[in-house]
Amino acid sequence: MMDAKLENKLVEKYKDFFDYLDEQQTPMINPNKSMEENISLLIKQEKIVVPMQFGIECGNGWFWLLDHLMNSIKWHLEQENQNQDDRPKYKQLNDISWKLKHSKIFLFKKIGKFLCKYQPKGLPHITFRIDQIKEKYGGLRYYYSGGDDIIDGMVNLAESLSYDICENCGTTHNVGHTRGWIYTICELCREKNDRAKELEWNLNK
Repeated sequence: MMDAKLENKLVEKYKDFFDYLDEQQTPMINPNKSMEENISLLIKQEKIVVPMQFGIECGNGWFWLLDHLMNSIKWHLEQENQNQDDRPKYKQLNDISWKLKHSKIFLFKKIGKFLCKYQPKGLPHITFRIDQIKEKYGGLRYYYSGGDDIIDGMVNLAESLSYDICENCGTTHNVGHTRGWIYTICELCREKNDRAKELEWNLNK
């Protein structure tokens, strides 16, 4: 599990991605309580427990990767939703307006210019929320709702990069994978991890 302070830093910085975790629900993680106590509180609450309430289920080493990913998604959403506000609301009307605007008949051209200038604008904004962040089979898994093709590409790239980043410390130097119980871990961190040290480890090529 990611350290509660780092986790809360991401949640606070990108709170729009977690706004469905309203104030009436139990907070994701209470740094002053043990993990067992936090899980117990989540299970006992009356409302439906969603995966994200269990916190970010990966090591501290991927904090910077998640931070860069969320920052890129946030920037993309801001730019794209601003563009959505300026796009014609009705595609069919826009197509007709464009054809009239480029007509050789003066009256049609004038009508087309008028329609292009004053037609209703504004398309629905792209929505995005994070449902779960976890490690699985040595790689980052980033589950979300909404988004678009560009965000899909960002997430796929981040998940691919995670296999070359130590989940424990975040280095990209001498990173490999254990077998059996799969860790993406660097050689130095493996030597400090009793469980990983007992497993076969192969350096990434």
